[in-house]
Amino acid sequence: MKIVIFENNLYSMKNNYNFKKIRHSLKRSLKASSICFLFLSGVYSLVNAQAKAYSFAQSTGTFTALSGGTVLGTATANSGAASLYQVTPYDVTLPFNFNYNGTVYSSIKVSSNGYITFGTTAPGTANSTPVSSAETYSGTISAFGKSLNTIANLGGVTGDIRTDVLGTAPNREVVIQWTNFRPAYSTSSTSAYTFSFQIRLKETSNTIDMVYNSGAFAIGSTNVSGSAQIGLRGASNLDYNNRLNASTLAFTSSTPGTDNTSTQYTSTTAGAASGMPPAGFTYTWTPPACFAPTFTTNSSTTNSITANWAAPMPTPSNYDVYYSTSNTAPISTTTPTHTNISGTSITINSLAPATMYYVWVRSNCGAGNFSEWTPAYSYILTPCQPPVILTTNGATVCPSGSATLSATTEAGAYVNWYDAATGGNLVGTGNTYTTAPLASTTNYWAAASNVGTVKNVGPTTPASLGTSSNTNTAWDLLFTVNTPLLLKTVDVFSGTANQSGTIEILNGAGVLMSITPFVTTGAGNATPQIVTLNTYLPAGTYSMRRSGSAGLFRNSVGATFPYSTPELVITGTTFTSYPAYYFYFYNLSFTTGCGESSRQQVTATVDAAGCLNTSETAAKETVKAHPNPFSEIININKPELVKTAKLIDVSGKLIKTITNPESTLRLHDLSEGLYILVLEMKDGTQQNIKVIKK
Repeated sequence: MKIVIFENNLYSMKNNYNFKKIRHSLKRSLKASSICFLFLSGVYSLVNAQAKAYSFAQSTGTFTALSGGTVLGTATANSGAASLYQVTPYDVTLPFNFNYNGTVYSSIKVSSNGYITFGTTAPGTANSTPVSSAETYSGTISAFGKSLNTIANLGGVTGDIRTDVLGTAPNREVVIQWTNFRPAYSTSSTSAYTFSFQIRLKETSNTIDMVYNSGAFAIGSTNVSGSAQIGLRGASNLDYNNRLNASTLAFTSSTPGTDNTSTQYTSTTAGAASGMPPAGFTYTWTPPACFAPTFTTNSSTTNSITANWAAPMPTPSNYDVYYSTSNTAPISTTTPTHTNISGTSITINSLAPATMYYVWVRSNCGAGNFSEWTPAYSYILTPCQPPVILTTNGATVCPSGSATLSATTEAGAYVNWYDAATGGNLVGTGNTYTTAPLASTTNYWAAASNVGTVKNVGPTTPASLGTSSNTNTAWDLLFTVNTPLLLKTVDVFSGTANQSGTIEILNGAGVLMSITPFVTTGAGNATPQIVTLNTYLPAGTYSMRRSGSAGLFRNSVGATFPYSTPELVITGTTFTSYPAYYFYFYNLSFTTGCGESSRQQVTATVDAAGCLNTSETAAKETVKAHPNPFSEIININKPELVKTAKLIDVSGKLIKTITNPESTLRLHDLSEGLYILVLEMKDGTQQNIKVIKK
C-alpha cells in the first residue's frame, strides 16, 4: 500500500531578510556594474525564482535501484577524491527539456555531495550546503546535501554515481543515483554504513522525486549521525523550499524549513528518534501551474521608477505589480497597485525623489490562476532632486566695463558661477556676480547647489583609541543619517599590503546601497588609507561592513559611542557584547544636500556702439574733452574727478591706460581713427567720449 501525505507549501516569505543573504545575492548582480556613485539609480535587483511555489508530498513506495545506465564516477579508494569526495561536478546532458522554476534546461551538473544544479555556473567542489549557499548556479535540487563520500570494496561493497533514462517519450524519467554512499564523510576502513538515494526528473510534468533506500553496515558497526540540507533552491538562497527535522523527530516526519539553512537530522543508531530514510521513502515536488517572472534590470528618475522582468515558461497572459516604500512582502490577498500589465516592464510615475521603492510582480495565467509574488523584491532608489535656477539676468556694458550678472534659486540653495558650460573654474558664489572689466561679450554659467561643507565624524585613527589589531572578522559599524547626505570618504588602516576587500553599505532593510572595492596599502594603524565612497544616503539607519580577504585594524578598547554630528551619528557596532570595540571605518567625511543643477548660460554683453551717444551726452554735462578731433593732445577740464583714462578702439581693444591723468593727455602715438575715451571717475561712475585722431 502506498501512503501519501500532501502539504500545501504556500508559506509566506520572511519580511526581514538576513543582511548576509541579501549581500551575497546582490554581489552577483553587481559584479559587472560600477556601483559607487552619487545617486543609486536603481540598477540593482535581487535574482528571483519560484522554488518556494512548488507543492510538496511524501510517500512510501519502492526503491528501484539502477544497475545500468551511465556511470559518472566509481570509488577506487576510501578517502579523498578517489572515494568521490569533493570531485568536480559532472556535466550531464538531459534527453528532454526540463522546466525548473520557470526556466527550461537541457543539462544539469551532478555534485558528489548529494545534489544537482542548473545553469552554466557549477557549484564549488566543497559546497556541502547547496540550499543556503550563495553560489551563483541557477537552482538546485538537493536529496542529501552535505560532505559525502562512498567506499571501495569494503565488505564487498563499492559505491558510484550513475544516471539512466527510463520510460518512453513523452513520459521519460532521468534518474541520478548516488549508490552506496556514507551518510557523512569518513575515511574509516573498519566501519562503513552506506545507503543509496536518487533524484528523478520527469518529462512533461516537470515533477521531481527524491527516492531513498534503506541502509546497512557494509563493515563494522560504528554509528553515524548528522544533518543534511534537503529541498529546492532557486536562483538565489532567498528562494528555498526545504525540509526540517531535529534529532528528536523522525526523518519521515519532517516539517517545512524555516530558513535556507534548515536541515534534516539522521542517525544510524538503532532506536534513534530521527533514524534513516526507510526503503522507498519518497519526496515529490510538483511545480506550480503558473510561475512568477524574474526581475532583470531597473532604472529611475527623480520622480519615476522602471522595473523590467523576464517572462517565465509557460508565458502568462499578463502580470500584476505591487510597489511600496516598505519592504514588507505582499501576500496572495494583497491588492496589486497595477494590474493586467501585458508586457515585461512597467514605469511608475509621480513618485517622490530620494526615496527607496520596493517592487514585486506576479504572473496572471488566466481563469483566476496567479503565481506567487516574486520571492525577492526589486528595489529602486529615486535620485534626489538638486535645486534649480529660477531666473537669470545678463547685463550690457561698454568696453572695459564690469558687468553685474544675477540669478535666483529656491530657498536653502545658493548660486555658483562658472566660466565654462562644463568643467572650467568657479569664479563666484551668490545671487550676483560682478565680472572683471570686459573687452568683448563674454558668457558665464550659473548653477544652483545645496551641497554643504565637508564634515567629519568618528575616531581619526585606531592608534588614537588605544589597543588595536589587524583582523578580517565580520562585524559592522552602525550609523544613523538624520539629513540626506553624500558619504564621501572613509579612512581604513591595514597591516598587510595588496589584500583585496570591499566596503559595503546597507540600509536598515538590508538593501545594499553601495559596494566599493579597495586594495590595502599596509601602512599601519596610524597612517590612513582614504577610500572614496561617494554614496548618496537618504535619512535612515545603515550599517557599514568589510568583506573579502583584506584585514583592517580595529580597536578592542577606547570606543565611546555615539560619535555625533547633527547630520550623521555613529551609534555602535554589531559586536554588542563588547561596546568598547570599534570596527574598521574611521573619520567618515560627508556633505549634506543633493548636489548641483545643470548650468545655465548668462551673458555679459559688451556694446561699444551703444555706448557712444550716451557717453557724449553725459560728457557734456560733466567732464569735457577738447579739441575733438585732435592731433596729438586732448585736454580734459576736470582731471581731479578722473581716476583712470582709457583709450579703446572700435573693436573693443584696450589701446592705452592713463592712471590719475592730468589735464592734458598726450596721444601723439595713436594711429588715425575713431576711439572711445573711457573716463573712470573717482566716485565710481564712468563716462565714455567718442574722439577722433586726425
